[in-house]
Amino acid sequence: MSHFWKKDRLKLHLKSRKNNFGLELKFALTALIFMFLVLMLAPSSLAADIGGQASLISNLSYSDSELDNSLAAELELEWFLPYDFPLDIQNRAVISLDEAAEDKVDLWFKKLYLRQELGPFTAKLGRQPVSWAYGALINPVDYTLGAENLEEESRAKFVDGVELYYPINWGSGLTFVATDVEGKDHKWALRGRTTFRGYDLTASYVRTPVPASTDFERYGLTAKGDLGPVGVYGAYGLWQNEEIDYDIYQLGTDYSYNFLAGSQLYLQGEYLRLEGVEGDISSFDFFNLGAAADTGSTSNLENNLDFFNTNISYEIDEFSSIGIMTVSYLDDGSTIFIPNYTYLFGSNLQLELRGSIAAGAEEEMLGGDAKGLEITLSYTF
Repeated sequence: MSHFWKKDRLKLHLKSRKNNFGLELKFALTALIFMFLVLMLAPSSLAADIGGQASLISNLSYSDSELDNSLAAELELEWFLPYDFPLDIQNRAVISLDEAAEDKVDLWFKKLYLRQELGPFTAKLGRQPVSWAYGALINPVDYTLGAENLEEESRAKFVDGVELYYPINWGSGLTFVATDVEGKDHKWALRGRTTFRGYDLTASYVRTPVPASTDFERYGLTAKGDLGPVGVYGAYGLWQNEEIDYDIYQLGTDYSYNFLAGSQLYLQGEYLRLEGVEGDISSFDFFNLGAAADTGSTSNLENNLDFFNTNISYEIDEFSSIGIMTVSYLDDGSTIFIPNYTYLFGSNLQLELRGSIAAGAEEEMLGGDAKGLEITLSYTF
């Protein structure tokens, strides 16, 4: 997961980590033991296959005339249960070794949940990914802010809780989600989705408990569809509690072109506006819930923040691709450039290069001299 290009003033990509590592480790170990017992006690005809991915990651970062390097390794394991297994258990365990992290060794689950049909409902219980992506580079109406942004997923996407889905008809349904927030109060959400004249439409409500404050409420609307050969999408978000009252508007478009030789060019651009930010915007943190919901500012000055984000990628062939993403703050012109290159070797071995370059003065929103390069070598089995 890329994390080296984060800015203190505006974290556009959040890689969340649990603070209570002891509880997380106990949960993961207990879950692993349970999985092994299930497999050992099951009949031989129910034997499961194991697959996954092993990755070696090198992070190079340059800031304040200093060059740093850190190494990390990650192993993801998934048990593929046979079709006639009596329980529908989805699982994916992760073992991480990271010399730069506070917890050098980490064991956790991306997925460990039971899926069960309950009358007209489909229920999921346990650790599960929850993300309401609709194609945007930055998603201001996701269940967890920063779960998936700039084509990267963060650990915040994987939550412990329950999801109930009720299908209304083809293309329409209601989803209820309730998850645990650091072992205290519960976060919950309701989301509806439907289609109208070829457009995918959603409406959502998320309520998150905030310590020493009123609950953080977020309302969201999204729309996505096609206008001829061009894809279009948009979103509106309203964030509210006793400290903040933000209106967020987004409008984006994308286009892809397939060449006869088999290569593909993909272009995407989106405008994002946030209204109602109070006080000094130099410390505003877009995807930090604590900072957004408790600014502590006594200033009556209100700011409107305008961003323009782009993505240009070229799929050279079925084995390699190259591209660049940008995040620009329009008020001062500061920009973060994120180039990337991927090459797939013939033996399921993949090389991925992902860089970051900040352009702009130090005092600007996204400015500074920070540069980074993440090199990932992964093998899928």
